[in-house]
Amino acid sequence: MNGPESGQRSVVVPAAASKHEVLVAFGKALHLPEYYGTNLDALNDCLQDLASELANGEGEPLTLEWHVHPAFRRDAAYAVVKGILVGAVEAAEGTLTLRILPPDHV
Repeated sequence: MNGPESGQRSVVVPAAASKHEVLVAFGKALHLPEYYGTNLDALNDCLQDLASELANGEGEPLTLEWHVHPAFRRDAAYAVVKGILVGAVEAAEGTLTLRILPPDHV
């Protein structure tokens, strides 16, 4: 999906209540490869690969909008996923923007 600016992609990750559902949602939204193992290490690896590609000029800059379910925000895994995302943003050197939002509806 294209973002508001030409040359800017936008991906929305829908709200999910459990760690597994969140990992599946990221996999689907980002079209992660088949070998993506729906675990935190795999999410980190795939997002670091994406960040590296973006930083190297491979692909258009990306805005990642993550809608967080209230139940997942209270889960300890929330901080881990958020940390993975922040790390990817830093590694992407200005080509990846993260927006974390409450869900539109539960």
